[in-house]
Amino acid sequence: MANKGKPQAEHEEGGHPTGTLIILLIYLVVIIGLWGSVYLILLQRA
Repeated sequence: MANKGKPQAEHEEGGHPTGTLIILLIYLVVIIGLWGSVYLILLQRA
């Protein structure tokens, strides 16, 4: 009970989830690239 004033958090909360956003952006770029390549293949075969 030495720490009555402020409870200690186990980890820092708050801030922006930058790692998650970077992974999400990479995922979206890959998905858009794959769809674009499929679309170009379909245009070539038409």
